[in-house]
Amino acid sequence: MKYTSLFSLFFLLAGIALSAEETRPATFEHPDPKDRLESRIEFPEVKADMSTMIHCFSQITARGRMNTTGCYQKDNFDGPFAIAIMKAAKKAKLNPAVVNGQERKVYLQFRVEFIAEGESRKIHFYLNPAYTENIEAYGYDHIAAQRVIGKESWQDVCPQRARYIVIARAFVGEDGRPGNPSIEPINGIMPTPDCQNAIKDTILQSAFTPAFANGVPVPSAFIERFGN
Repeated sequence: MKYTSLFSLFFLLAGIALSAEETRPATFEHPDPKDRLESRIEFPEVKADMSTMIHCFSQITARGRMNTTGCYQKDNFDGPFAIAIMKAAKKAKLNPAVVNGQERKVYLQFRVEFIAEGESRKIHFYLNPAYTENIEAYGYDHIAAQRVIGKESWQDVCPQRARYIVIARAFVGEDGRPGNPSIEPINGIMPTPDCQNAIKDTILQSAFTPAFANGVPVPSAFIERFGN
């Protein structure tokens, strides 16, 4: 069964050979429609009109595969929808991110909206985590900055057994350069200063695709969860 996505992403340089300077984010618009996430998702069975927004994350490989995909659940109602996304992600393919002309592995944050109205079933996709500052500036359909996953130095410094989750916030310019990282603990133990500094260093040493609004790179606030 196919669903209509209201979130279609097209770029001015589509179909043109990559230049050494080209940078673009990972997107859901894979050339083969049957491999797209929207084609792989099975809408969970529901008996009444409803809508829900599921927040997710994934590591998108340089070949467009979705790895270690996870989704947050506000309550038990969200469970079947989160499972449907994670199950589909195992077979879905994306257009991979490109940084300086090279396809790279990136950390992707996205949302999936499920809407049931009578016999109609719709799924909408948003390539951003709905961070308020960016939504106010660029609207719901902007593409958030994406961090290239490389040498994750924080993993060698931060605790591997103790449970903790922090949010790293940073600024990412339209050129993809990060700055001003900060750490906010949200669950578990408070990480040591060395761990916090290692997370900040990871942000500052990472390459990024900048945020895009209406096909144009723009400066934005960036957030990412770190922890175990």
